[in-house]
Amino acid sequence: MNPSTIEIHEFSTGIRPQQTADGGWVSLGFTGQYMNVTIERIPEAVERSIANREFAVAEGASSDKPAIIGRVLGTGEDIWSVVAIVTRGRDEKGRSASMYRYLLSNGSDGYKNLRLILAWWEDQETPLTFNPFDIRELGKPNICDVALVSTRFRPQPQEATKINVDIPEPILLSPEQQYDLQTINTLASKKYKANKNGQALSWAFNVEALEKPERFQVIQAASTRAYQILQKAIANTPKVLAPVVTDEEALKSAIRGLMNSSQVKPENVKVIADALANDQITSAYWHTLFDAQGARTAIEQKIYSPQMVRLITLRAMVIPETILKFLVWLNIKSGQKPDDNQTISLEFQKAIRSYLPKEKLADSIKFLLPKLLNQPQEITPEYIHWLLVEKGSAWESCRKEFINDILYDLQLISDHFKTANTKSNLPSQLLKCPIETWKLLISNWSPVYSGYYKLKQYNYIAWLFEQLGENLLAGYFYQISQGIVPKEVFDKIAVKQTNTSEPVVFDLNLKRDVSFVEGIIYFLFQEFIVPIQIVILLSILIFFSGLLVGSKVFPETISESKTDNNIPSNNTSIKSSQGSTGYIDEALIKKATNKQNFDKTNNSIETIVKDINNKNNFINREEIIAAIQSVLNVNIDYDKAVREEKSDERKKIVRAIYNYQNSYIFSRDPDGILGQETIRALETKVKTTLSNSHQKTIK
Repeated sequence: MNPSTIEIHEFSTGIRPQQTADGGWVSLGFTGQYMNVTIERIPEAVERSIANREFAVAEGASSDKPAIIGRVLGTGEDIWSVVAIVTRGRDEKGRSASMYRYLLSNGSDGYKNLRLILAWWEDQETPLTFNPFDIRELGKPNICDVALVSTRFRPQPQEATKINVDIPEPILLSPEQQYDLQTINTLASKKYKANKNGQALSWAFNVEALEKPERFQVIQAASTRAYQILQKAIANTPKVLAPVVTDEEALKSAIRGLMNSSQVKPENVKVIADALANDQITSAYWHTLFDAQGARTAIEQKIYSPQMVRLITLRAMVIPETILKFLVWLNIKSGQKPDDNQTISLEFQKAIRSYLPKEKLADSIKFLLPKLLNQPQEITPEYIHWLLVEKGSAWESCRKEFINDILYDLQLISDHFKTANTKSNLPSQLLKCPIETWKLLISNWSPVYSGYYKLKQYNYIAWLFEQLGENLLAGYFYQISQGIVPKEVFDKIAVKQTNTSEPVVFDLNLKRDVSFVEGIIYFLFQEFIVPIQIVILLSILIFFSGLLVGSKVFPETISESKTDNNIPSNNTSIKSSQGSTGYIDEALIKKATNKQNFDKTNNSIETIVKDINNKNNFINREEIIAAIQSVLNVNIDYDKAVREEKSDERKKIVRAIYNYQNSYIFSRDPDGILGQETIRALETKVKTTLSNSHQKTIK
């Protein structure tokens, strides 16, 4: 390239534009990708700064005149000078949003390049602002004639030279102190040189509000009101200080080093591991470190660059409560081949897991357990299963610690209730898992162990441990959630215990699921001891008799039943004499929420409403719907569930119906659809609920 010229690349916010009759445009929505891009790959430092909201004006706060933001980013030979022109745009409904057009140039002298970009921008016949129809082509940057635009440079005004730059906070200029862009740039450069605090050269011009005002050296307010807002924001900027025993810069450097390189340096991981061992470092402080690198923005805006994938993965390993957002963001689906983002995450996990304490990783898994209780909406057992079995997963390495902590807690709870004083509270600090995991079990210990009560909420945990091959724990949780243990799980436990007829786990007697054939045999010979040979012979005879009768009498019904209950094998659903137990399959949810089947459910609910209202006209529809939700143990916007097929509301009520069906002995398997068998039991319960609230019999 001719040394007397520089390349000015550009890219803009990606939208789906629609031209208006007056020659303008409106946005039909964001695309999630940049448009009018001239550079092959947006520099890492620039992408990260945007993700960190360092160019962001408060949404909708930009004035009719464009706001302009300048920054120098990067280090070494990879230094980029960036000018962002922020324009107020609108969507087709008239709502405003900030649209960005970025101009950038590579060069070691960041201040000079910013100056050249500004002079070139001002020299254009028509000022360049955000315009989706100003088409730019990849590989064809703007060419700036250095000699020509240098003649446009202006000296700094006398009054601007008197401004004190040796202050820690940003220089905030009022509307009365109106300076041009080149003066603002020079002022920021002087402050940058006077304050060697690691903050890059940065300024904002004609802004109403900024999301991160503390990250600028000079800010020119667009109005008196803007000046007051910015002044207050700077004064109220939270200052989350690092613990005095921690090298904050070392931590920041370690996080940047791990996120920005596919080659992991052990010394960076060691810095993180040492910090994890420091109890003075709070979760809030960790959040500030990760958010400073763009973690929150990456989650909210679904930014999936390799750097952001590694950053969010590391955050999940360091801050236990963020693991659920990590799993949802990464779109984890157990049993499926990892996609590109998941592969990057797994490779990163595998590279650093041996350096991190296993007990800290196990804490993340235990944090998820309470979320599996009581009709989970945000999380499914597959998430945890993926963490513990996926090849390369960091959490796979702590599986033993996780299982041992569960066993420890259950033994502790069992020993507690063996003591004479069972009314005393179990100190939660003695438990390895969050107390929320065991509250239901502890408060209902006696009726559950006596066999009078079942805790359906632990059903998902039972399914998880069965899939993990932890039969002892699977059997325990099936017993407390279903009152019965699937034969396959039961037999694997029984074979390792002397008492094979009724194994005991943590003082809880396990009862095996009895098949239809076994039930007939036990009923016919309940007063006799039947040799095993006779049991096998009778089983075979009954089995083949059933086949013969079924093929003659019910051939079409059987065929249809197989089709209707075609559940994918990778999400096994255990069946027992009390219906389907275990985790509700996603395929079943999809089937129950489709228009045809949900119309059936809705018609059944409206039938209940009409029947009760006709006989008790003092009860309105809203109250009956509320009573139905109360019986189903769900709280949703029911009208939204009816309107929107793919809404979470519809999925929630389907799960609630499934669990309700699963609580009773129905002649068919639970399917999440309100049919005639379910509707009768449900209406009876609803009437009882309404009777209790009105203190009178509901017909």
